[in-house]
Amino acid sequence: MEHTASTVLQAVLDRHGAHCACRGACGKTHGRDGVCRRPEQFGRPPLSAGPYPPRPTDRQNIAVPAADLVPWCGPCWRRALDTVRAAAAAERRERLEALQEGLFADGELEGAA
Repeated sequence: MEHTASTVLQAVLDRHGAHCACRGACGKTHGRDGVCRRPEQFGRPPLSAGPYPPRPTDRQNIAVPAADLVPWCGPCWRRALDTVRAAAAAERRERLEALQEGLFADGELEGAA
């Protein structure tokens, strides 16, 4: 059977319920049980399906199997994605700085001018 976006989302909602499944990845504490549970309601932006937790890139998020997706409300998804992407960017900066430290030995640039 070929899946369309709506059938994958419907399968996710059937499996997890028609509410946001964020458990704090967005940085917020949600209710007593720690789950957002923002419902799918008329007049609100619809829920979407995505991995928990989100991956840093769209390509990684798209590659997650449908069975591993959960429902997200828009605000939780955006905040969680921003958090994951900021952490990935910080890790890349740290790796780059560590690689650049080894490019020049101490004092090697002093006589270059």
